[in-house]
Amino acid sequence: MKFKSGNKQINIAFLILIILMSFEQGQAQKESNAKVINQWFLSTGDWEKDPQIYVKEVGTGTEPVIMLHGGWGAEHTGLVKAIAGLQNEFRFIFYEQRGSLRSPFPGSLISFEQHINDLELLRKELDLDKMTIVGHSMGAVLASAYATKYPEQIKKLILVSPAHLKEPFPEEDKEIQHQQFLANKKFQNRIEINQELEKYNLNRVDSLLNSREKTIKSRISFGKLMLYDISKWTELSNGKALYKGIVYNLTAKTYPKNGWNYFSQFKEHRYPINIIIGDHDWLDFGNGLYKKWIKEVPRIQMTSIKNAGHMPWIDQPEEMTKALRTSLN
Repeated sequence: MKFKSGNKQINIAFLILIILMSFEQGQAQKESNAKVINQWFLSTGDWEKDPQIYVKEVGTGTEPVIMLHGGWGAEHTGLVKAIAGLQNEFRFIFYEQRGSLRSPFPGSLISFEQHINDLELLRKELDLDKMTIVGHSMGAVLASAYATKYPEQIKKLILVSPAHLKEPFPEEDKEIQHQQFLANKKFQNRIEINQELEKYNLNRVDSLLNSREKTIKSRISFGKLMLYDISKWTELSNGKALYKGIVYNLTAKTYPKNGWNYFSQFKEHRYPINIIIGDHDWLDFGNGLYKKWIKEVPRIQMTSIKNAGHMPWIDQPEEMTKALRTSLN
């Protein structure tokens, strides 16, 4: 079968070949652009006038995975360690939420709803029909909130050390929470903390410590809450200049009036959900809450990592890699 165009006859097979070649060239150009630049800025409106969101892509795989850091106001670099060993299998896309270190925004533009909108803006920019999302801590809340608003855009949710996915906290679970608080308080007074401080001669009066020593002491203090193995505090990178606490406050002020119960939302849809959590996570010490809550949604798969805190990729990197790979596949 042939079409006539003036005095020329164009074979359909030739047309199809041209279309395929154009498509392949377009794909090759996209891949070439990705190799040229792996850090870029997502426009939120006018490129020149409006704030932009910092984006960083890591990995050579073809399967995109959106990574959401925690904190409301924290930054992304610590979470990069969570994907160790998986960079050749997936294409991880990190971004810093509005108001965070590399994505400065005026306070008037920071809200819970805007965080959700930014994730949808990123999806459209990346031209993804559905997204696999990995959210850590408050990033897990953001992932769940996005999935509630845009369930048709979700391929898979992976929630790492999730902040509480029920807000306000259920009355019937407050006794579990209280017992967790007591156990965690005892754990934070473990002898290894003082031994680590003594190792660096940091049990002196704060006024006698220099700035380097104060930085070390603050990271050990942060590590006693976040880590099971306090000797790994050297892998932390927290610091006052890196965390924008005002973003947390602004976001919290705009939470939904009636709070949330994302488990009730999960029941209404069919996308896969995985939870990865350390058994010494301060938000669910012993994992009693999530072991109970996941019973409400039988399809949720939960992996509890032994001897790990809120950042399981630091305490147990091999187990974290194994759990994340299993969840992604």
